[in-house]
Amino acid sequence: MTARPAYLRVTLAAGEARTHAPCHLDCLLGAARPATHLDGRGPLDAALGGAGRFQARSVFHARRSLGRTGQQVAGFADDEEQLGLSRTYLVELGDAGDVARALDRLRCLGVVESAGAELLARTYRAPVAARPTPPTRREAEVPFAMVGAAAAHRIEPGSDRVRVGVVDTGVALDHPELAGRLGAGYDFVDLGMGRIGDGPELLGDASGRDDVPEDEVGHGTHVAGVIGAAGHRVPQGLGGLCVAVPLRVLAGARSGPQGKPFGIGSLSDIDAGMKVAVDRGTRVVNLSLGTSATELDASAPPPHQEVAAYAESRDVVLVAASGNDGTTVPFYPAALPTVLAVGSVDPHGEVSQFTSTGPHVVLHAPGEDIVGLSLHGYRRSTGTSHAAPFASGTAALVAARGDRQGRTLSAADIRRVLIGSARARAPGGPPVLDAEAALSLADRLPTPATHDRRSQPWQH
Repeated sequence: MTARPAYLRVTLAAGEARTHAPCHLDCLLGAARPATHLDGRGPLDAALGGAGRFQARSVFHARRSLGRTGQQVAGFADDEEQLGLSRTYLVELGDAGDVARALDRLRCLGVVESAGAELLARTYRAPVAARPTPPTRREAEVPFAMVGAAAAHRIEPGSDRVRVGVVDTGVALDHPELAGRLGAGYDFVDLGMGRIGDGPELLGDASGRDDVPEDEVGHGTHVAGVIGAAGHRVPQGLGGLCVAVPLRVLAGARSGPQGKPFGIGSLSDIDAGMKVAVDRGTRVVNLSLGTSATELDASAPPPHQEVAAYAESRDVVLVAASGNDGTTVPFYPAALPTVLAVGSVDPHGEVSQFTSTGPHVVLHAPGEDIVGLSLHGYRRSTGTSHAAPFASGTAALVAARGDRQGRTLSAADIRRVLIGSARARAPGGPPVLDAEAALSLADRLPTPATHDRRSQPWQH
């Protein structure tokens, strides 16, 4: 299990929220300090080793208080309480060796709904060799042509009122392909410095929250380019005129001095970033990251379950990469029922050998040798991480199409459109994203009877 040493996550039973424990965001801003007790000398504190021997903070902010520095846990709404968002805490113990004992004690308490070790998610790395030749514009156009991007843009150019959350390693904020195409973002990474236990070495900025979600790996930059690049030396992003909102939840890391950098982050930081994306009005959230089911704590709920349900209730489409281990082992969040899991196909429309599969993987997109953005230029990348943003960008186009016609499409509608319009590109191959067909199917949808439950989007 890839766990963060000395950390655990606790969700208390309904009605048991501890309002004195501050929001994680406020602690990172320096506007509050973590609580050193949960119930005084009660059973919760006893299970955690006693008051003063741990620190606790609320994982989530309250929707109505977001942005009220120092008060961001004030006034959780009924849906946030019902889903457990108002009563979920990240706890840091003084001794990493006490985690297992504390979890055993917590799980025996009636006041505790669930408890588990704090796990880490990472970006996926596909097992393929890098090509030595420089990428070309013609090469870059192949996967976009495969999904009908140019034809889709002629039907629907997209809208800068539609925002797509890129929950990832951040983006290269000064990349010319992203100039004027980014909304205000945030950096949620809070992993400390040095190594994570006996695991990978952290690189660069890995501690503290700020409003500069600068990418130090390149993963999030490539993902953002597939969604929203301007189209100077690569094709225009699938989302057309949509705005990408960078939410940095993964730090840079490497395994060994010669290791290739990758992104890694705690599940609580990822959840916090997802909820901010929802509450600030993004219509689509791309999640090119995950945690294998083989690493999970069987006694804890699946990762991201509560915040995914919250996103669904607010009509936000969650799109996730299926994983790169080439088996049917599920990865989370892709395996959650309301998340659109996207696998990779090669240029012939056949399933990539590295793609994680399973009944939950209902859509595929190009994911091999995708030419896109790097930190300082352009590069190829391979993996389901780079297939997912093709679907996210198309989801943004479909949302913009509905808005243009005066109908706000629900998250379920948009998922159905992307899945229902996909078609096989090879005999016996999987359903592959078709952006042009998705827009045509969206035009034939009956007028939704739902109302817009989202909050107002971020401004530039």
